[in-house]
Parts: sequence; C-alpha cells; structure tokens
Amino acid sequence: MLGSHPDSCAASPCRKVARAPLDDKASAGARWATFTPEHVLESNSHTPRMVARRVALASALLVALANRPLTVLAQGTPPAPPPADLLQRVRALGLPSSTDRLTVYFNRGHEAKAVRIRTLVQEARQFFADSLGLSPELAIAVLERSTWDRLITWQPYGIPGVQGTPPVAFLPATDDNLAANDALSLEAAISDTARRLITASGRTWTEASKRYVDLVGLHELGHAFAAAYGIDVPSKWFNEWLATYFCYTYLRAVRPTDAKLWEGILQGYRDAAHPEHRTLEAFERLYFGVGAQNYVWYQARFQQQVQRLHDALGVEFLRRLKQAFPRGATRVASREELLQRLDAIEPGFGTWAATMR
Repeated sequence: MLGSHPDSCAASPCRKVARAPLDDKASAGARWATFTPEHVLESNSHTPRMVARRVALASALLVALANRPLTVLAQGTPPAPPPADLLQRVRALGLPSSTDRLTVYFNRGHEAKAVRIRTLVQEARQFFADSLGLSPELAIAVLERSTWDRLITWQPYGIPGVQGTPPVAFLPATDDNLAANDALSLEAAISDTARRLITASGRTWTEASKRYVDLVGLHELGHAFAAAYGIDVPSKWFNEWLATYFCYTYLRAVRPTDAKLWEGILQGYRDAAHPEHRTLEAFERLYFGVGAQNYVWYQARFQQQVQRLHDALGVEFLRRLKQAFPRGATRVASREELLQRLDAIEPGFGTWAATMR
C-alpha cells in the first residue's frame, strides 16, 4: 500500500507487473528531502493528543530521512531504482533464515515475527493455489531499520513492498515504522464505524495500527498473485485496486478478524485524512507522488469498491477478470474503456469512479 512499485517489480512482487514503474514511487523519495514537522501539523485544529501523535510521526519521518543515503536526500536526485537481484543481495547480508516451503530472512532477535509473517504469506499462497491454481515463487525479508536503510534505499522504513526476480517481500521487523505511525496519528479523528470494526477485530487502535503493516505486505503480494495469474491491465489505479482485491479475498476467507481490522484502518483513513488529490486521473498521473497519507486515502477508497465486488462475486471476480484482461490481449485505450469493460463484468465501477472527486 503505502509503498511498492513498478514494472520492474517495484512495490509488488515479481515486478509489479502492469503497474507503473517502481521508479514512479522511488522518485517520490526525493520529495521527502523537503519534509518538515510543519507538513504533518498543517491542518487547522488538533487536540493535544493529535498534536503529540503527529509530532511523533514527524520525528519518525525525519529519523528515516536522516538515515537515507546523501544521494537520496539531495533535492532533485532520485534514489537508485530497485534492483532485480534483490534476493541475491539479501542472501549476501548473511542474515539468519528459516525455510518451510517459503524462506524468510530476518535480523537476529526477530525470528518469531519473521515466522509469523511467513505463516501469513504461506496461507495466502495456499488459498490461491487451491482456488486459482496460483503458487508464485517468493522469498521474504523481515528487516530492522539499519539493514533496511542499507538495502531498501528507494522507500522509507516500514512501508512493505515486493521487488526483484524472483520476488522478495520486505517488511519491517519493528513497530517504530512509517506505516504504523501514520495510522496511529489518525486515532483521534476516526469515526465510530472505524472503532467498531477495530473492536470486532479484537484489538485496540494502537495494536491494529501495528498489525496493519503486515497486512499491507499481503496487498503487495497481491501484485505478485495478479502477475502470476496472467491479469494484465496497464493502469496504476486499477492495479492497486486489484492487489487489494487479492489481499481482501484471502482475509475474508481465511482470517476474518484481520479482514475487520483491514476494513477498520482504511475506514479510519477515509474519516481522518484530508487529501489534496482525489481523482483517478491525479492518481494515474502522480501515483505515489500524491504523498504518503493521500496515497493510503486512495487505497481506502479502492477498498470500498473492493468490498462491494467481493460481497457480490468473491474469488469468481478474479476468474472473470482474467478472461476479460488476459496477458497479451489488446491493451485498454482509455480509463473510460477500462471502466466500461469492468462494468461488463459486474456493474458499478463507473458509478464508483464518478465519486472519486
């Protein structure tokens, strides 16, 4: 969600196929160079608790910047693109690893979390193997900040992603990360609906904000599943939507309490975020350049349509989508044509898209 990436596998596994190049998101790294705490505090009214949360978030972001290579911090200098040989680079670090169908690499002291995340990924891969015949090759890296900053130079610590060939899913080993802190900063402004969903997940907002980061990793793996299944749609917004559909379909079927958590956090973003950009056109043009919180707001809006479609068709929608958009078929010429073809599968996309303004 927050981070992940392009055609070269930037933010999604096996190269986020048909997504915008990872360079789109990576280039946003240079924009962090001008970040200040005032950017986090710029809305007009905040309770003391919100101010404290947002100051903490600003500090976390500045720490992330301080640990970036100088070449990334130089204004106007984009970070190096994600490497295709990420798995080899992970192995070269000599990290401990654990293998049970999938291999997870981790910093010492974080084996328990690494194995937990591997179990989550294994379950998702098994679900799609059983339902769609999918079992893409994957590896996982669960990294501390210092290792992340040396290896994952194209996006801030804590924003999960998938890169490389074969794909490597990378996630933070600790909870002091950008994605969790951003979700935490919203708590004072979320609706009762969001609170009820989080309560139904069996967690507090603080606990949910931390767990949510692992689920963002499933969204990123959704790009790998889409690529392996052969769905090919050259649209940034729709490929993000589709990755969430894969993620949510698995959660609803296998981990329903985590599905509630996912719904609750994204409801919170719809409640509390105040996005500058709201249209599909802006997302297609700017992608991760809309800004981190605005980007998650888009993901939260995608979730609304994901949930509606899932309630109607479940995994069957993915089968129909593959028939409509197989790899190698004639490309969609415009956003309007894409929406028309999606409406032919299940009406409602055009109506939903019209609300994105």
